[in-house]
Amino acid sequence: MKEIILLLGLGYILYLFIEKYKLKRRRNQIKYVIHVNGIRGKSTVSRLIDSGMRAGGYKVFTKITGTSPRYIGVDGKEVLIKRRGKANIREQISIFKKATSQLAEVLILECMAVKPDFQKICEKQIVNSDIGIITNVREDHLDEMGSTLDQIAESLSSTIPENGIFFTSDKNYIDYFKHIATSKRTKTLDLLEEKEEYESIDFSENVALALNVCKYFNIDSKIALEGMRNYKRDPGVLKTTNYTNFRGAHVSFVNALAANDPNSSELILNKIKKRDNYWDRKRYLMINNRRDRVSRFEQYIDFIIKLENNFEKILISGENQEIFKTKILSAGVLKNKVVQIKNFEFFENIEEDSMIFAVGNICGKGKKIVDYIEGQGEING
Repeated sequence: MKEIILLLGLGYILYLFIEKYKLKRRRNQIKYVIHVNGIRGKSTVSRLIDSGMRAGGYKVFTKITGTSPRYIGVDGKEVLIKRRGKANIREQISIFKKATSQLAEVLILECMAVKPDFQKICEKQIVNSDIGIITNVREDHLDEMGSTLDQIAESLSSTIPENGIFFTSDKNYIDYFKHIATSKRTKTLDLLEEKEEYESIDFSENVALALNVCKYFNIDSKIALEGMRNYKRDPGVLKTTNYTNFRGAHVSFVNALAANDPNSSELILNKIKKRDNYWDRKRYLMINNRRDRVSRFEQYIDFIIKLENNFEKILISGENQEIFKTKILSAGVLKNKVVQIKNFEFFENIEEDSMIFAVGNICGKGKKIVDYIEGQGEING
């Protein structure tokens, strides 16, 4: 029995050695590897860089974690990744095999690690990027990445490469990241100006960041922007569904559930306010909660208190509805302003033209609501 265990152990060690050798060989076959990290906008920035670099003539392979994992091949085709079990950072190893088999010049990888130790392992032992990107520092994954923005920034900095190039769009933490990058002999490139015209593509900070990367690769800004205008959005990106319900009311359902942190939700809300055709209607704020996201649960109570005057009603969906309701009532929200969503009939019984701004988390009940509403009407950007 001991001999069998020993043989199995030696076999596994040999397997890991061969895997590491193959990974290193494949890594050396790819001219540029770009590692995209951050709290919000990783998938979008990855896609924008992908589109801009393709427009510039590069052979690009991109792996997106996003709402659902997928990759965009050198041929531009998007393929859904079917996982066996939970997400694992070893998934990135198989991506190198696919990218080299398609003779990619550039591999763009969205970081799929959350815990600080795993982020470090992902960069140093698997990815070994030439270019590191941190989109921003926001309050999310507080249970795993740290309870303060400074701690979250420190965690994210684990993926800044050694002897490489670094980009960020976070104005508050660029000096901190630059300090970390310098200690790793990595050059930090200055922020690119955010222009209002970029808003027609996506949030200006995302577009400016992606454009800055393309600029580094000597791609003309006009060419890169033209490519970005046609980029394919992530399935979980901000979308609005317009439909007419059973009572004849026109309802606009703004799906901001993928943002899932209060700061990002507020940025999206400010963008929505500029759409007069949405903001002039009766307004609902819908919060969808997950049972296992306690820190986010608490964050959205503060979010409601801060912004409740923008809305006529507060809708509660998902898990722990009674607890959440008790907490927001204790915080001063009027009882007649709070509605618990038990089924889809609520949406069909809205009597006035309305806008529903949905935030929190897309998992569970949130996904079911989104699927139901998108099945009723027309989806717009």
